[in-house]
Amino acid sequence: MIKKKEKNPLILFGIFTLMIVFALLIAKYSEFKEQNARNKNINLIFKTNVAKDLPWNFSLKKSNINSKIGQVYRIEFNVENEGQMQSSGKAAYEIRPNFFKEYFVEMDCFCYKKQTLLPGEKSNYSVTFYIDDRILKNSKVKDINDVNILYTFLKVSDL
Repeated sequence: MIKKKEKNPLILFGIFTLMIVFALLIAKYSEFKEQNARNKNINLIFKTNVAKDLPWNFSLKKSNINSKIGQVYRIEFNVENEGQMQSSGKAAYEIRPNFFKEYFVEMDCFCYKKQTLLPGEKSNYSVTFYIDDRILKNSKVKDINDVNILYTFLKVSDL
C-alpha cells in the first residue's frame, strides 16, 4: 500500500507529465494548422478591359489560376490594335478584395511601361507574380477563396 507521503510526489509527477504532453499536443496542432494554411490554394480570376478611346482587343490565354502561396506564376495576355492608326496604352490593375493587393507581388509586369502597337499589330504581354507568404499572418485569408484581378488598358498619348 502507498502511504500518503509517497502519493504526493507521484501526483506531482503525473501532473507534470500531463502538462508536457499537453504542451507537445499544442505545438503539433499549431504546426499542423500552419502547414494547412501554407497549402491553401487561392483562386485568382483575371479579367481584362480596355478604355473606350483605345481600339485594342485585350484578352487572356488563361483566366483562372488556382494558386499556392509562395509559388511563382506567369500569366499571358493577347493584345491587338484593331484601329487604323498607331496607338499607345498603359495598363492599370485593380484587385478585390482590396487588402489582397498587399500580398500580390508582381516580379515583372507589362503594366509598368507604355505599350505601343501599329495598326493591326498583335502582341503578347505577361505578368510574373507570387502571393507573399506574409498573407498567412492575416486572419482575413481564411475567408478568401477567390480573388479578382482586373487589368485595364488606358490610352496614352503617342507624343
